[in-house]
Amino acid sequence: MKDLSIIVVNYRSWDMLTQCLDSLASIPATYFSFEVIVVENSSQVEKLNEFRGLFPQFNFILNSGNYGFANGNNLGAANSNGKYLLFLNPDTMVSERTLLAMLDQAKVSRANSIISCRQLRANGVEDRPYGDFPSPLSLFGWTTTLAKAFKLIAKPLQSDRFIFPDWVSGSVMMMSKMSFNSIGKWNERFWMYYEDVDLCRRAKDLGGVIVVLKNVALVHNPGGSSRSDTEIKVLTKTEILISHHEYISLHENGLKEVLMHALLILNNLVLGFISAIPGLILFSNKRLMVSNKVYLKLINYYFNAFLQDTWISTRSLKHPESYRFRINVDKNFSAIRDDNS
Repeated sequence: MKDLSIIVVNYRSWDMLTQCLDSLASIPATYFSFEVIVVENSSQVEKLNEFRGLFPQFNFILNSGNYGFANGNNLGAANSNGKYLLFLNPDTMVSERTLLAMLDQAKVSRANSIISCRQLRANGVEDRPYGDFPSPLSLFGWTTTLAKAFKLIAKPLQSDRFIFPDWVSGSVMMMSKMSFNSIGKWNERFWMYYEDVDLCRRAKDLGGVIVVLKNVALVHNPGGSSRSDTEIKVLTKTEILISHHEYISLHENGLKEVLMHALLILNNLVLGFISAIPGLILFSNKRLMVSNKVYLKLINYYFNAFLQDTWISTRSLKHPESYRFRINVDKNFSAIRDDNS
């Protein structure tokens, strides 16, 4: 058994994946043994085979479709052989020192804990890849700013070495495989976004601690496939709003749940309409058209959510209508795979 399994879910982020795998390939297995598992969620078979040739020491898995970040991570974990798991984005670069520090912390942390570290952009700007669980006070940026100004939201506890937030970004997450199975793996009801918040919520409910190491960092340049073209921008911007609703439906109840859903719908429809107006006027501007298309997709989502009594994204395999969608995708993907085999 390896000490660590590093799982990277990729979707056409080949340039960034190259940098990520180069950084991992440069790490000697001196202080710990590790394996790297790359799960490719696209149907680009030829490109994946190219990477198999470039990095023969790593394992590559071609998913049968783009069923989401959670699904890809679970597939990677199911094929892992490490005592500890590190879920890592393809747009990151990591050092041996950072991995060793995280692994050492994971070994001494209580069961069901999740470990992360600081994240820096290539230009040295530091991100804040952690936060508080969503609440009526933190649904939107402006409400969060006001709540913090009036000290209605407490800052996360921290010491000289650690920060203890409610959740950390799924771009960098380490835990023992035993804890991963105990927590219940990644929730595939989420297609993209909030699956990391959901996983941390379940970990904390089981007594785990969410830890960010302050003394080590890695390079993270977010964007990748999620910003590569207009249609993907529309898709990802829509899905983050959809996943917010799904998180609320899973972890809130009663009046609080109703209130949070209602506030989100009101905000998304009213402010979304205002944002969409310029796109209607200047329809040739691709950037403005993104807001327009997101708004139309949201209206369609809300209509079907109430009609089908579910907040789950239609792209999730857990959606009531996903079976037909998956069969069609699998058929098309199988044809592509056969043509390239």
